[in-house]
Amino acid sequence: MCGINGYIALHNQNEQKVKGLLSKMNDLIFHRGPDEDGFFCENTASSTLGMAMRRLSIIDLSSGKQPIFSDDKSIVIVFNGEIYNYRELKEKLKKLGVTFNTTSDTEVILKLYEKFGVDAFKELDGMFGFSIYDKNKNKVYIARDFFGEKPLYYYKSDTQFIWASELKSIINVIDKKPQLNSKGLNLYFRLTYIPAPYTIYENIHKLKQNHYIAYDVENNTFSIHQIEKETNNATPKIDVSFDEAKKSVRDLMYESVTSRAVSDVPIGTFLSGGVDSSVVSLCLSQFASTPIDTFSIGFEKKSYDESDKSRVVAKLINSNHHEFIINEKDLAEDVNKILLNFDEPFSDSSSLPTYLVSNRTKNHVKVALTGDGGDEVFGGYNKYYIGKLNTKYTNIVPKGLHGFVKNVTSPLLKTSSDKRGKRFKIKRLLNSIDYNGGDYYWDILSLGFQKNTLAHFFCLNI
Repeated sequence: MCGINGYIALHNQNEQKVKGLLSKMNDLIFHRGPDEDGFFCENTASSTLGMAMRRLSIIDLSSGKQPIFSDDKSIVIVFNGEIYNYRELKEKLKKLGVTFNTTSDTEVILKLYEKFGVDAFKELDGMFGFSIYDKNKNKVYIARDFFGEKPLYYYKSDTQFIWASELKSIINVIDKKPQLNSKGLNLYFRLTYIPAPYTIYENIHKLKQNHYIAYDVENNTFSIHQIEKETNNATPKIDVSFDEAKKSVRDLMYESVTSRAVSDVPIGTFLSGGVDSSVVSLCLSQFASTPIDTFSIGFEKKSYDESDKSRVVAKLINSNHHEFIINEKDLAEDVNKILLNFDEPFSDSSSLPTYLVSNRTKNHVKVALTGDGGDEVFGGYNKYYIGKLNTKYTNIVPKGLHGFVKNVTSPLLKTSSDKRGKRFKIKRLLNSIDYNGGDYYWDILSLGFQKNTLAHFFCLNI
C-alpha cells in the first residue's frame, strides 16, 4: 500500500511553500508508505504544481523510487497500487523499441502512457490510483482502477486543485473548513458507506472507479472520463456444462492468485477458515516452493471465536499458521486509530479485527492476500437473494393483505434491545417489502432506517 498527493496553486506560489504543503499531506498518510517518500514541484506559466507520494516497497525495492520521469523529463508519475499484467505490458513495449531503467510496474505505466496516451489506461489490469503530469500537453491525468480498490479524492476552489489517496490530506490544506454533506450522510445511513462521487464533506469528491480526471493546467479546468466502457446489457447466457464451469472458475482462481502474488518481499494470506480465504490460501500454497504463512484472529470470548476453522485449513495446506487472540481491551485500545484512518463514516464492523490482524501480521510479512470479494461475486450473502424473495412475495400477497399482515404481526415482533434476532429480522423484511420493486434491497441494507425516514431527516429527494 502506498499513497499519493497532488496540489496545484491556481496562481504562482513559492515552490518551497507548495512542497511544504505536500510534505504535510504526506506526513498524514505515513502509515500507507513507511519506506520512503518523493516529491516533484515546479512553476508553470499560470500556477505552481506539485505531486508527492509515500511508498511501501513491494516490487523493485532498489530502483522503484518515485516520482518516476520519462527519459526527456517531460512526463512524471506518482503511483499507488499494483499492476498485475505489468510484465506482459513491458514485453509488448520492448517489442516496440521501448527501453526501461527499472523493473517497477510504475515505469511500465509511464512508458505505456508515453506511447499510447490515455488509451494506455485501458490496458492496465490491477488496482491503482495515480497521477501523471505531461508538460508537453500541460495536463495532469489522475486515474482510478476499474473496481475502485484504491481510493482517490479531489477538491477544487478558486485558488486550489488538490487530489489525494486519503481525505485527511485534503482537509488539512484546503483554504476553508468544509461543511458536512447531507447527501453523503444520507447515503451512509442508506447504504452503510458513502459511494463515489460523494464524500462526507461538501465540495470534496471521490473519483469514480474506472474513471480519470484530465486537468488543463493552463486554463485551470478539468473533465472526467470513463476509462473502459461498461456494457449496460445483461451478459448473454453461456451454454456450458457444470464440469466446464468448475474448471473455468478453478483456472481463473489460480490465475488471479498467481498474478497478485508477484512480490519482492515476503507474502502470506489472511485465513479465516471460510470458503473465500481458504481457496485463496490453497491456491497460493500449491504454487509456492515452501510452506506459506497464514494469519488469523481468534477471540477470547468463545461465542465469537471461529479460529478452529482456520486451524483445520492451515493443517490441510501445511502452512506456517499464526493465530492472534484478541479481547475487548484490544478493540478499545485501537478503535480511535481505526476511526482516524477511515476519514468518514463506514459501518463494516469486520474492519476492527482486520486492522488487528494486519497490525500483527506486518511483523512477519509485508503483503497478505485476502478472500474479500468472493461473496459478492458468487452471491454468498443472504441479502443477495432478497430481490427474488421480494418479487415472489409481491406476486402472491396482494398489497392490501401485506398491510394487514404488518399490522397484525408488529406487536408480536416488537423487540426492545435485540437488533439481530429473528423477530427483528422478520419485522425488517416485512417493513422493507416494496411493491414497486426498486427499494427492497436498500431497505434491508440500511442502518435501521427506511427511505421515507431519511428523506424526512435530510429533506432530500432520494
